Amino acid sequence: MSRTDTQEIVEFARKWQQFDGGPDEEIFVTFGLAPDEYFRRLQAILDDGVAALTPPVTGELASVCAHRLGRSATRR
Repeated sequence: MSRTDTQEIVEFARKWQQFDGGPDEEIFVTFGLAPDEYFRRLQAILDDGVAALTPPVTGELASVCAHRLGRSATRR
C-alpha cells in the first residue's frame, strides 16, 4: 500500500469515526473496496503505526474497526 493510499484511508477514517466508520456505499465509491476489506486495511495501518496518530485516536479508530469487522462477520 502506498503512502498516499495509507493517508487517504486514515483521512477517511478520521472524517467518519464519529459515524461508525462511514456508510458502506461511501467506502466502496471512495476506495473500490468492500467495507470489511477497508477496515482490515485500516486496522493494519493502525497496527503498523505508520499513520503517526496519537494513542487515543488510534484506540478510537481501532474500536471502530473492531465493531465494523465484528458486525460484518455476524452478517455472513
